[in-house]
Amino acid sequence: MDKLLVSLSKFNRREQTTLFIGALLVALYLLWIAVLSPLNSKREQLIKTTTSTQQSLGRVQVLARQFEQLAQQSNQASLAGDNLSGLIDASLRENGMAMSSFIPGTNGEVRVRIDKVATEPLMQWLYDLESKYHIAIRELSITASNDPGQVSINLRLVKP
Repeated sequence: MDKLLVSLSKFNRREQTTLFIGALLVALYLLWIAVLSPLNSKREQLIKTTTSTQQSLGRVQVLARQFEQLAQQSNQASLAGDNLSGLIDASLRENGMAMSSFIPGTNGEVRVRIDKVATEPLMQWLYDLESKYHIAIRELSITASNDPGQVSINLRLVKP
């Protein structure tokens, strides 16, 4: 160490300052190359991994919600089972309607009459019959009632 100080004392103040600043810059560069750059690379890699994991989690949550909905629909359908009258009655109550008459037919077909029902819940119920409960509509007759916005319908339904 003494030799270093002796050799440094041979230079004037300006040259010593330049050598000191140069040595400091070299030390900072080595610190950057050896420590900070790898840490920065690792940080960016972890950010990418976290983003990817968050996206995967989002997809899993969406699939979980879909699974829960399908399980709930399956439970509703299995509660009614092949009992078409119970299934129709439950789905009507779910949409705020009630059937006026129910006539069982041959080959698992049934005839249903609903009087004085608003068109919006009726369309939702018809959609639910086919999409949720997989009940086919074989025949549909819609008749306007005396009340505005209300209709009466006759249906022939079958569960395939």
